[in-house]
Amino acid sequence: MAIRKFIFVLLLLVLPACRDTKFFSSVPSYPVQFDLNIWGEYPHFVTGNGFQTLRFTKKRFEVDYLGYAGLLIWVDMNAEYRAADLCCPHCLKRTVPLEVDGFYAVCPECGEQYDLSFGVTNPTKGISTEMLRRYSTTFANGHLFVSP
Repeated sequence: MAIRKFIFVLLLLVLPACRDTKFFSSVPSYPVQFDLNIWGEYPHFVTGNGFQTLRFTKKRFEVDYLGYAGLLIWVDMNAEYRAADLCCPHCLKRTVPLEVDGFYAVCPECGEQYDLSFGVTNPTKGISTEMLRRYSTTFANGHLFVSP
């Protein structure tokens, strides 16, 4: 019986440390569902054209869900599609979406800067220690799908 209690306590201590922090964010979780027809709507937004970004703060179609403050989609330096919420995890202001300046997402409110170049979204300037809320991307048949 003592061994079971020991294992139980050990699991309580170890499991929180095993949490996947890749998708953890203090940015509130809002629905995300977005279909970007790259070949039809954005033919320039292909992975062979280098680092590129797109920002969406308003729905294009009724079925679009853009997260908390809007959606940032980019092609990183590894030629991979990435997506993140436009909300700064430091300010948490839905009405002040991040702006893009070169390889960085920048908060116009507090000046926090997040590196987009390789898709990680690490804070590089300011006091924030949290990455942006990232979303999954899937490319199939000319469409880029963004989901939680």
